[in-house]
Amino acid sequence: MEKIPQSSKSNGKEKFSHPQKVKKQNKQSKSNKSKTPRIPSSIPKKDHFQRVTYLYEVGAMMTGKQIENSQSKNAKSIDTISRMCLNHMNLVSKKAVLKLHPDIKRTICKKCLRLQVDGFTTKTRIKNDSKKQLLSCDVLEKECICGVSKRYPIGRDEEYTLFSEKSSVLFEMENK
Repeated sequence: MEKIPQSSKSNGKEKFSHPQKVKKQNKQSKSNKSKTPRIPSSIPKKDHFQRVTYLYEVGAMMTGKQIENSQSKNAKSIDTISRMCLNHMNLVSKKAVLKLHPDIKRTICKKCLRLQVDGFTTKTRIKNDSKKQLLSCDVLEKECICGVSKRYPIGRDEEYTLFSEKSSVLFEMENK
């Protein structure tokens, strides 16, 4: 432990200040300086993102194989493999606390974990449940084979874009 003598003396003994107090004083002087944001040298959790991307691609490929071989005996096993890959993708992203892109989240059913392909695993239709049948009340409804339906409002604002697709957010992501 390092002792720092002070200039004042009493009874012939030197007073020593505590080293932690000196460190706190140094930290306060450093905190006053303006900090510039650091650019990360590597992508955090890169290996987890690669794993999630790979599992999503395998699940999509197996769903494509299932569509091609829908009449064969292997169709059910291919569907099981596809769902298993998408389930693992979901588990890895939750365990590593990854933020998936909304487009990826929207293509997977939350109940049965199937990749949603229009006309094969989902039925897509536009509904308008309003009494006056206003165009601003249109809702895109996607219903999975398992019975779960997702509803996306599409008639409210024609110029609406998702937060993740706004140019200002994309610009900030590129600068990081």
